[in-house]
Amino acid sequence: METRLLVFDDGNGDDLDLRAFVDGLDDNAEMIELEAHVCFVRSGLSVSELSNRFIAVAGSRVFFISDIASSKFEGRMPGVYWDFIKNKSLASAAE
Repeated sequence: METRLLVFDDGNGDDLDLRAFVDGLDDNAEMIELEAHVCFVRSGLSVSELSNRFIAVAGSRVFFISDIASSKFEGRMPGVYWDFIKNKSLASAAE
């Protein structure tokens, strides 16, 4: 499972069903929303496959999805992000 950054413009005024998007991904895919237009997605799918799947729910929105490193040295991130990252890192190490 890799962590990706998803940023989109919600300029068309329609509600975006992010839950349906995540539910349509691979097993155990997760998303954490930092604000209305910025999310982190954890999935086993490639960036291009995530992009293809997001197109189906994005409508006319402009968006991008990018790989990110989940290192604590990647800059200042809110505590909720680290809770999201650490939760799975600790669980994986225990297996």
